[in-house]
Amino acid sequence: MIKRLQWSFLALLLLTGAAGARDEGRLLEHLRYLASDELQGRGNGSPGLEQAARYIAEEYRRTGLEPVGSDGTYFQAFTITTGQNLGPNNRLAIRGPENAREFSIGPEYRLLTFGPNPNISGKLFFAGFGITSHEHGYDDYGDWDVRGRVILAFEHEPQERLASSPFHGKNLTSYSTVTHKALNAASRGAAALILIPDRFNHPKRRSRQAPQFERVANMGIPTVRLNGRLGELLLREAGRDPSEIDRWIHHHLTPYSFPMDGVSVRLDVDVVPIRHQVRNVVGALPGDSEEAVVIGAHYDHLGFGDESSLAEHHLGQIHNGADDNASGVAALLILARDLSAARPGRTVVFAAFAAEELGLLGSRHYVQHPSLPLERTVAMVNLDMIGRSDGDVLIGGVGTAKEFRDLLHEVEADSPLTFNYASTPRGSSDHLPFAAAGVPVLFFFTGLHPDYHKPSDDWEKIDLVRTWQVVEAVRQTVDRLNRLESRPRYVDLRRGRTPLDDRPWLGIAPDMSWTLGGVRIAQVLSWSPGAAAGLQEKDVLVEFGGRVIRNLRDLRNLLRSRKPGDQVKILVLRQGQLVEMTARLDRRSAQ
Repeated sequence: MIKRLQWSFLALLLLTGAAGARDEGRLLEHLRYLASDELQGRGNGSPGLEQAARYIAEEYRRTGLEPVGSDGTYFQAFTITTGQNLGPNNRLAIRGPENAREFSIGPEYRLLTFGPNPNISGKLFFAGFGITSHEHGYDDYGDWDVRGRVILAFEHEPQERLASSPFHGKNLTSYSTVTHKALNAASRGAAALILIPDRFNHPKRRSRQAPQFERVANMGIPTVRLNGRLGELLLREAGRDPSEIDRWIHHHLTPYSFPMDGVSVRLDVDVVPIRHQVRNVVGALPGDSEEAVVIGAHYDHLGFGDESSLAEHHLGQIHNGADDNASGVAALLILARDLSAARPGRTVVFAAFAAEELGLLGSRHYVQHPSLPLERTVAMVNLDMIGRSDGDVLIGGVGTAKEFRDLLHEVEADSPLTFNYASTPRGSSDHLPFAAAGVPVLFFFTGLHPDYHKPSDDWEKIDLVRTWQVVEAVRQTVDRLNRLESRPRYVDLRRGRTPLDDRPWLGIAPDMSWTLGGVRIAQVLSWSPGAAAGLQEKDVLVEFGGRVIRNLRDLRNLLRSRKPGDQVKILVLRQGQLVEMTARLDRRSAQ
């Protein structure tokens, strides 16, 4: 890979001459620093993110950009919540016919989810695997009334080691997830859920002691996992043989559920929000006009991985995020220096956003508190993952202004890259809040790759020649935007839609940081079928057409199985409550 990098550098020397090479060296310098282990993955709320913010601000100062953040600085601070930690007052006590016991959080149980009520008490009800699957004709709850009960259930799903299992053979389905079990229990009015190991399928499973701090999510109901054989002891206390129950369910695929009236539970839940102050870094290059063009790129990434990593076996390793999005920020800094060589026709605002990985929080904050008024902002150009081109670059948002397509055709004529256009904004990145506020947007993106959201997204894999070509394309695009006599005419894509293709869509941007099951929505396009159905930001899609959604891949596959015009029932989790709605799918569309 080092040889490839050296070849890229030499190729650029031949293509651009000494001046271009010096620019390339500066681009490489920014990339190597922002994606270095020293910054520890630039996780939101981490010292590495703050160190990156100071580095960007210092580059702005050297370039001569005016500080347009808060109080005459380059910084625009805001507070984020990155999750919840366990507080000091978590308690689980279970009383049986003969004895009572209090369990210790960590060694004996883990808190997985929480709900609106911090103090729960109720009698136990054993509900097998806690699964309701109409497509498989299987329901652990049947006609039982479990309102106010604390549910005890096995992890995973029945017959998971049988290739002949109707639950997709040996492949675990979404019914095995904590999300399904918790939402299923909550929908039936249960007070809490206790999960215990399924030792029929996992007889040698060892208990894993929880770390001192666990991040948990509001799923409308508290869920705990009992470690070891503690759950089996509860079943025996109720006069039942856990092995007999397990064998019956697995052999017959028939529920084995019953009330445990002699066993009562007291659960106290104490979670503390994790709050951090993070900062956008904003500078401006004054132009001849009061109108402005914003160039943006997010500088946060995943730190040591946590829940958003796509390399589950490498959590705890630094996720340097060279392409995502040190590449965009390095380009932003190069553009700031080069565009400052001459006074532009319009003011150019350079914005490095924090908390993009948490749901576009930095760009949302900027749109709500802009450095220059949004009514004077004629366009926003977003750079996110531009370092791994194969000769193409995707440009989204071309349909948000009438002038964009002709302008970009002029740029493409002088570029070695092939431009692939998308009329709609496309992609869950920082241009979306601007588009929702009526600002024309362009989104430069060179595509996903196997290193996305993994520790292997390192600077050595960046194609420097192609990255420089994208930077040059953006430079020419901004230059042409600044030379337009009149501002770009915004196109409201909610009106006069024309089809892009025949694939059905919902029109949502997913929150890529959500990993607890289902798909959390970062944004709903206002003209989309999802908006018409009533979907809202922060909803978690958990069921589509009667099928449980485990992740974004499940949703995409379910959408592919449908056609425009289909009406589909959708189930979402909204502020701890299940909400059902119907969406009429439509073709992807734009102006």
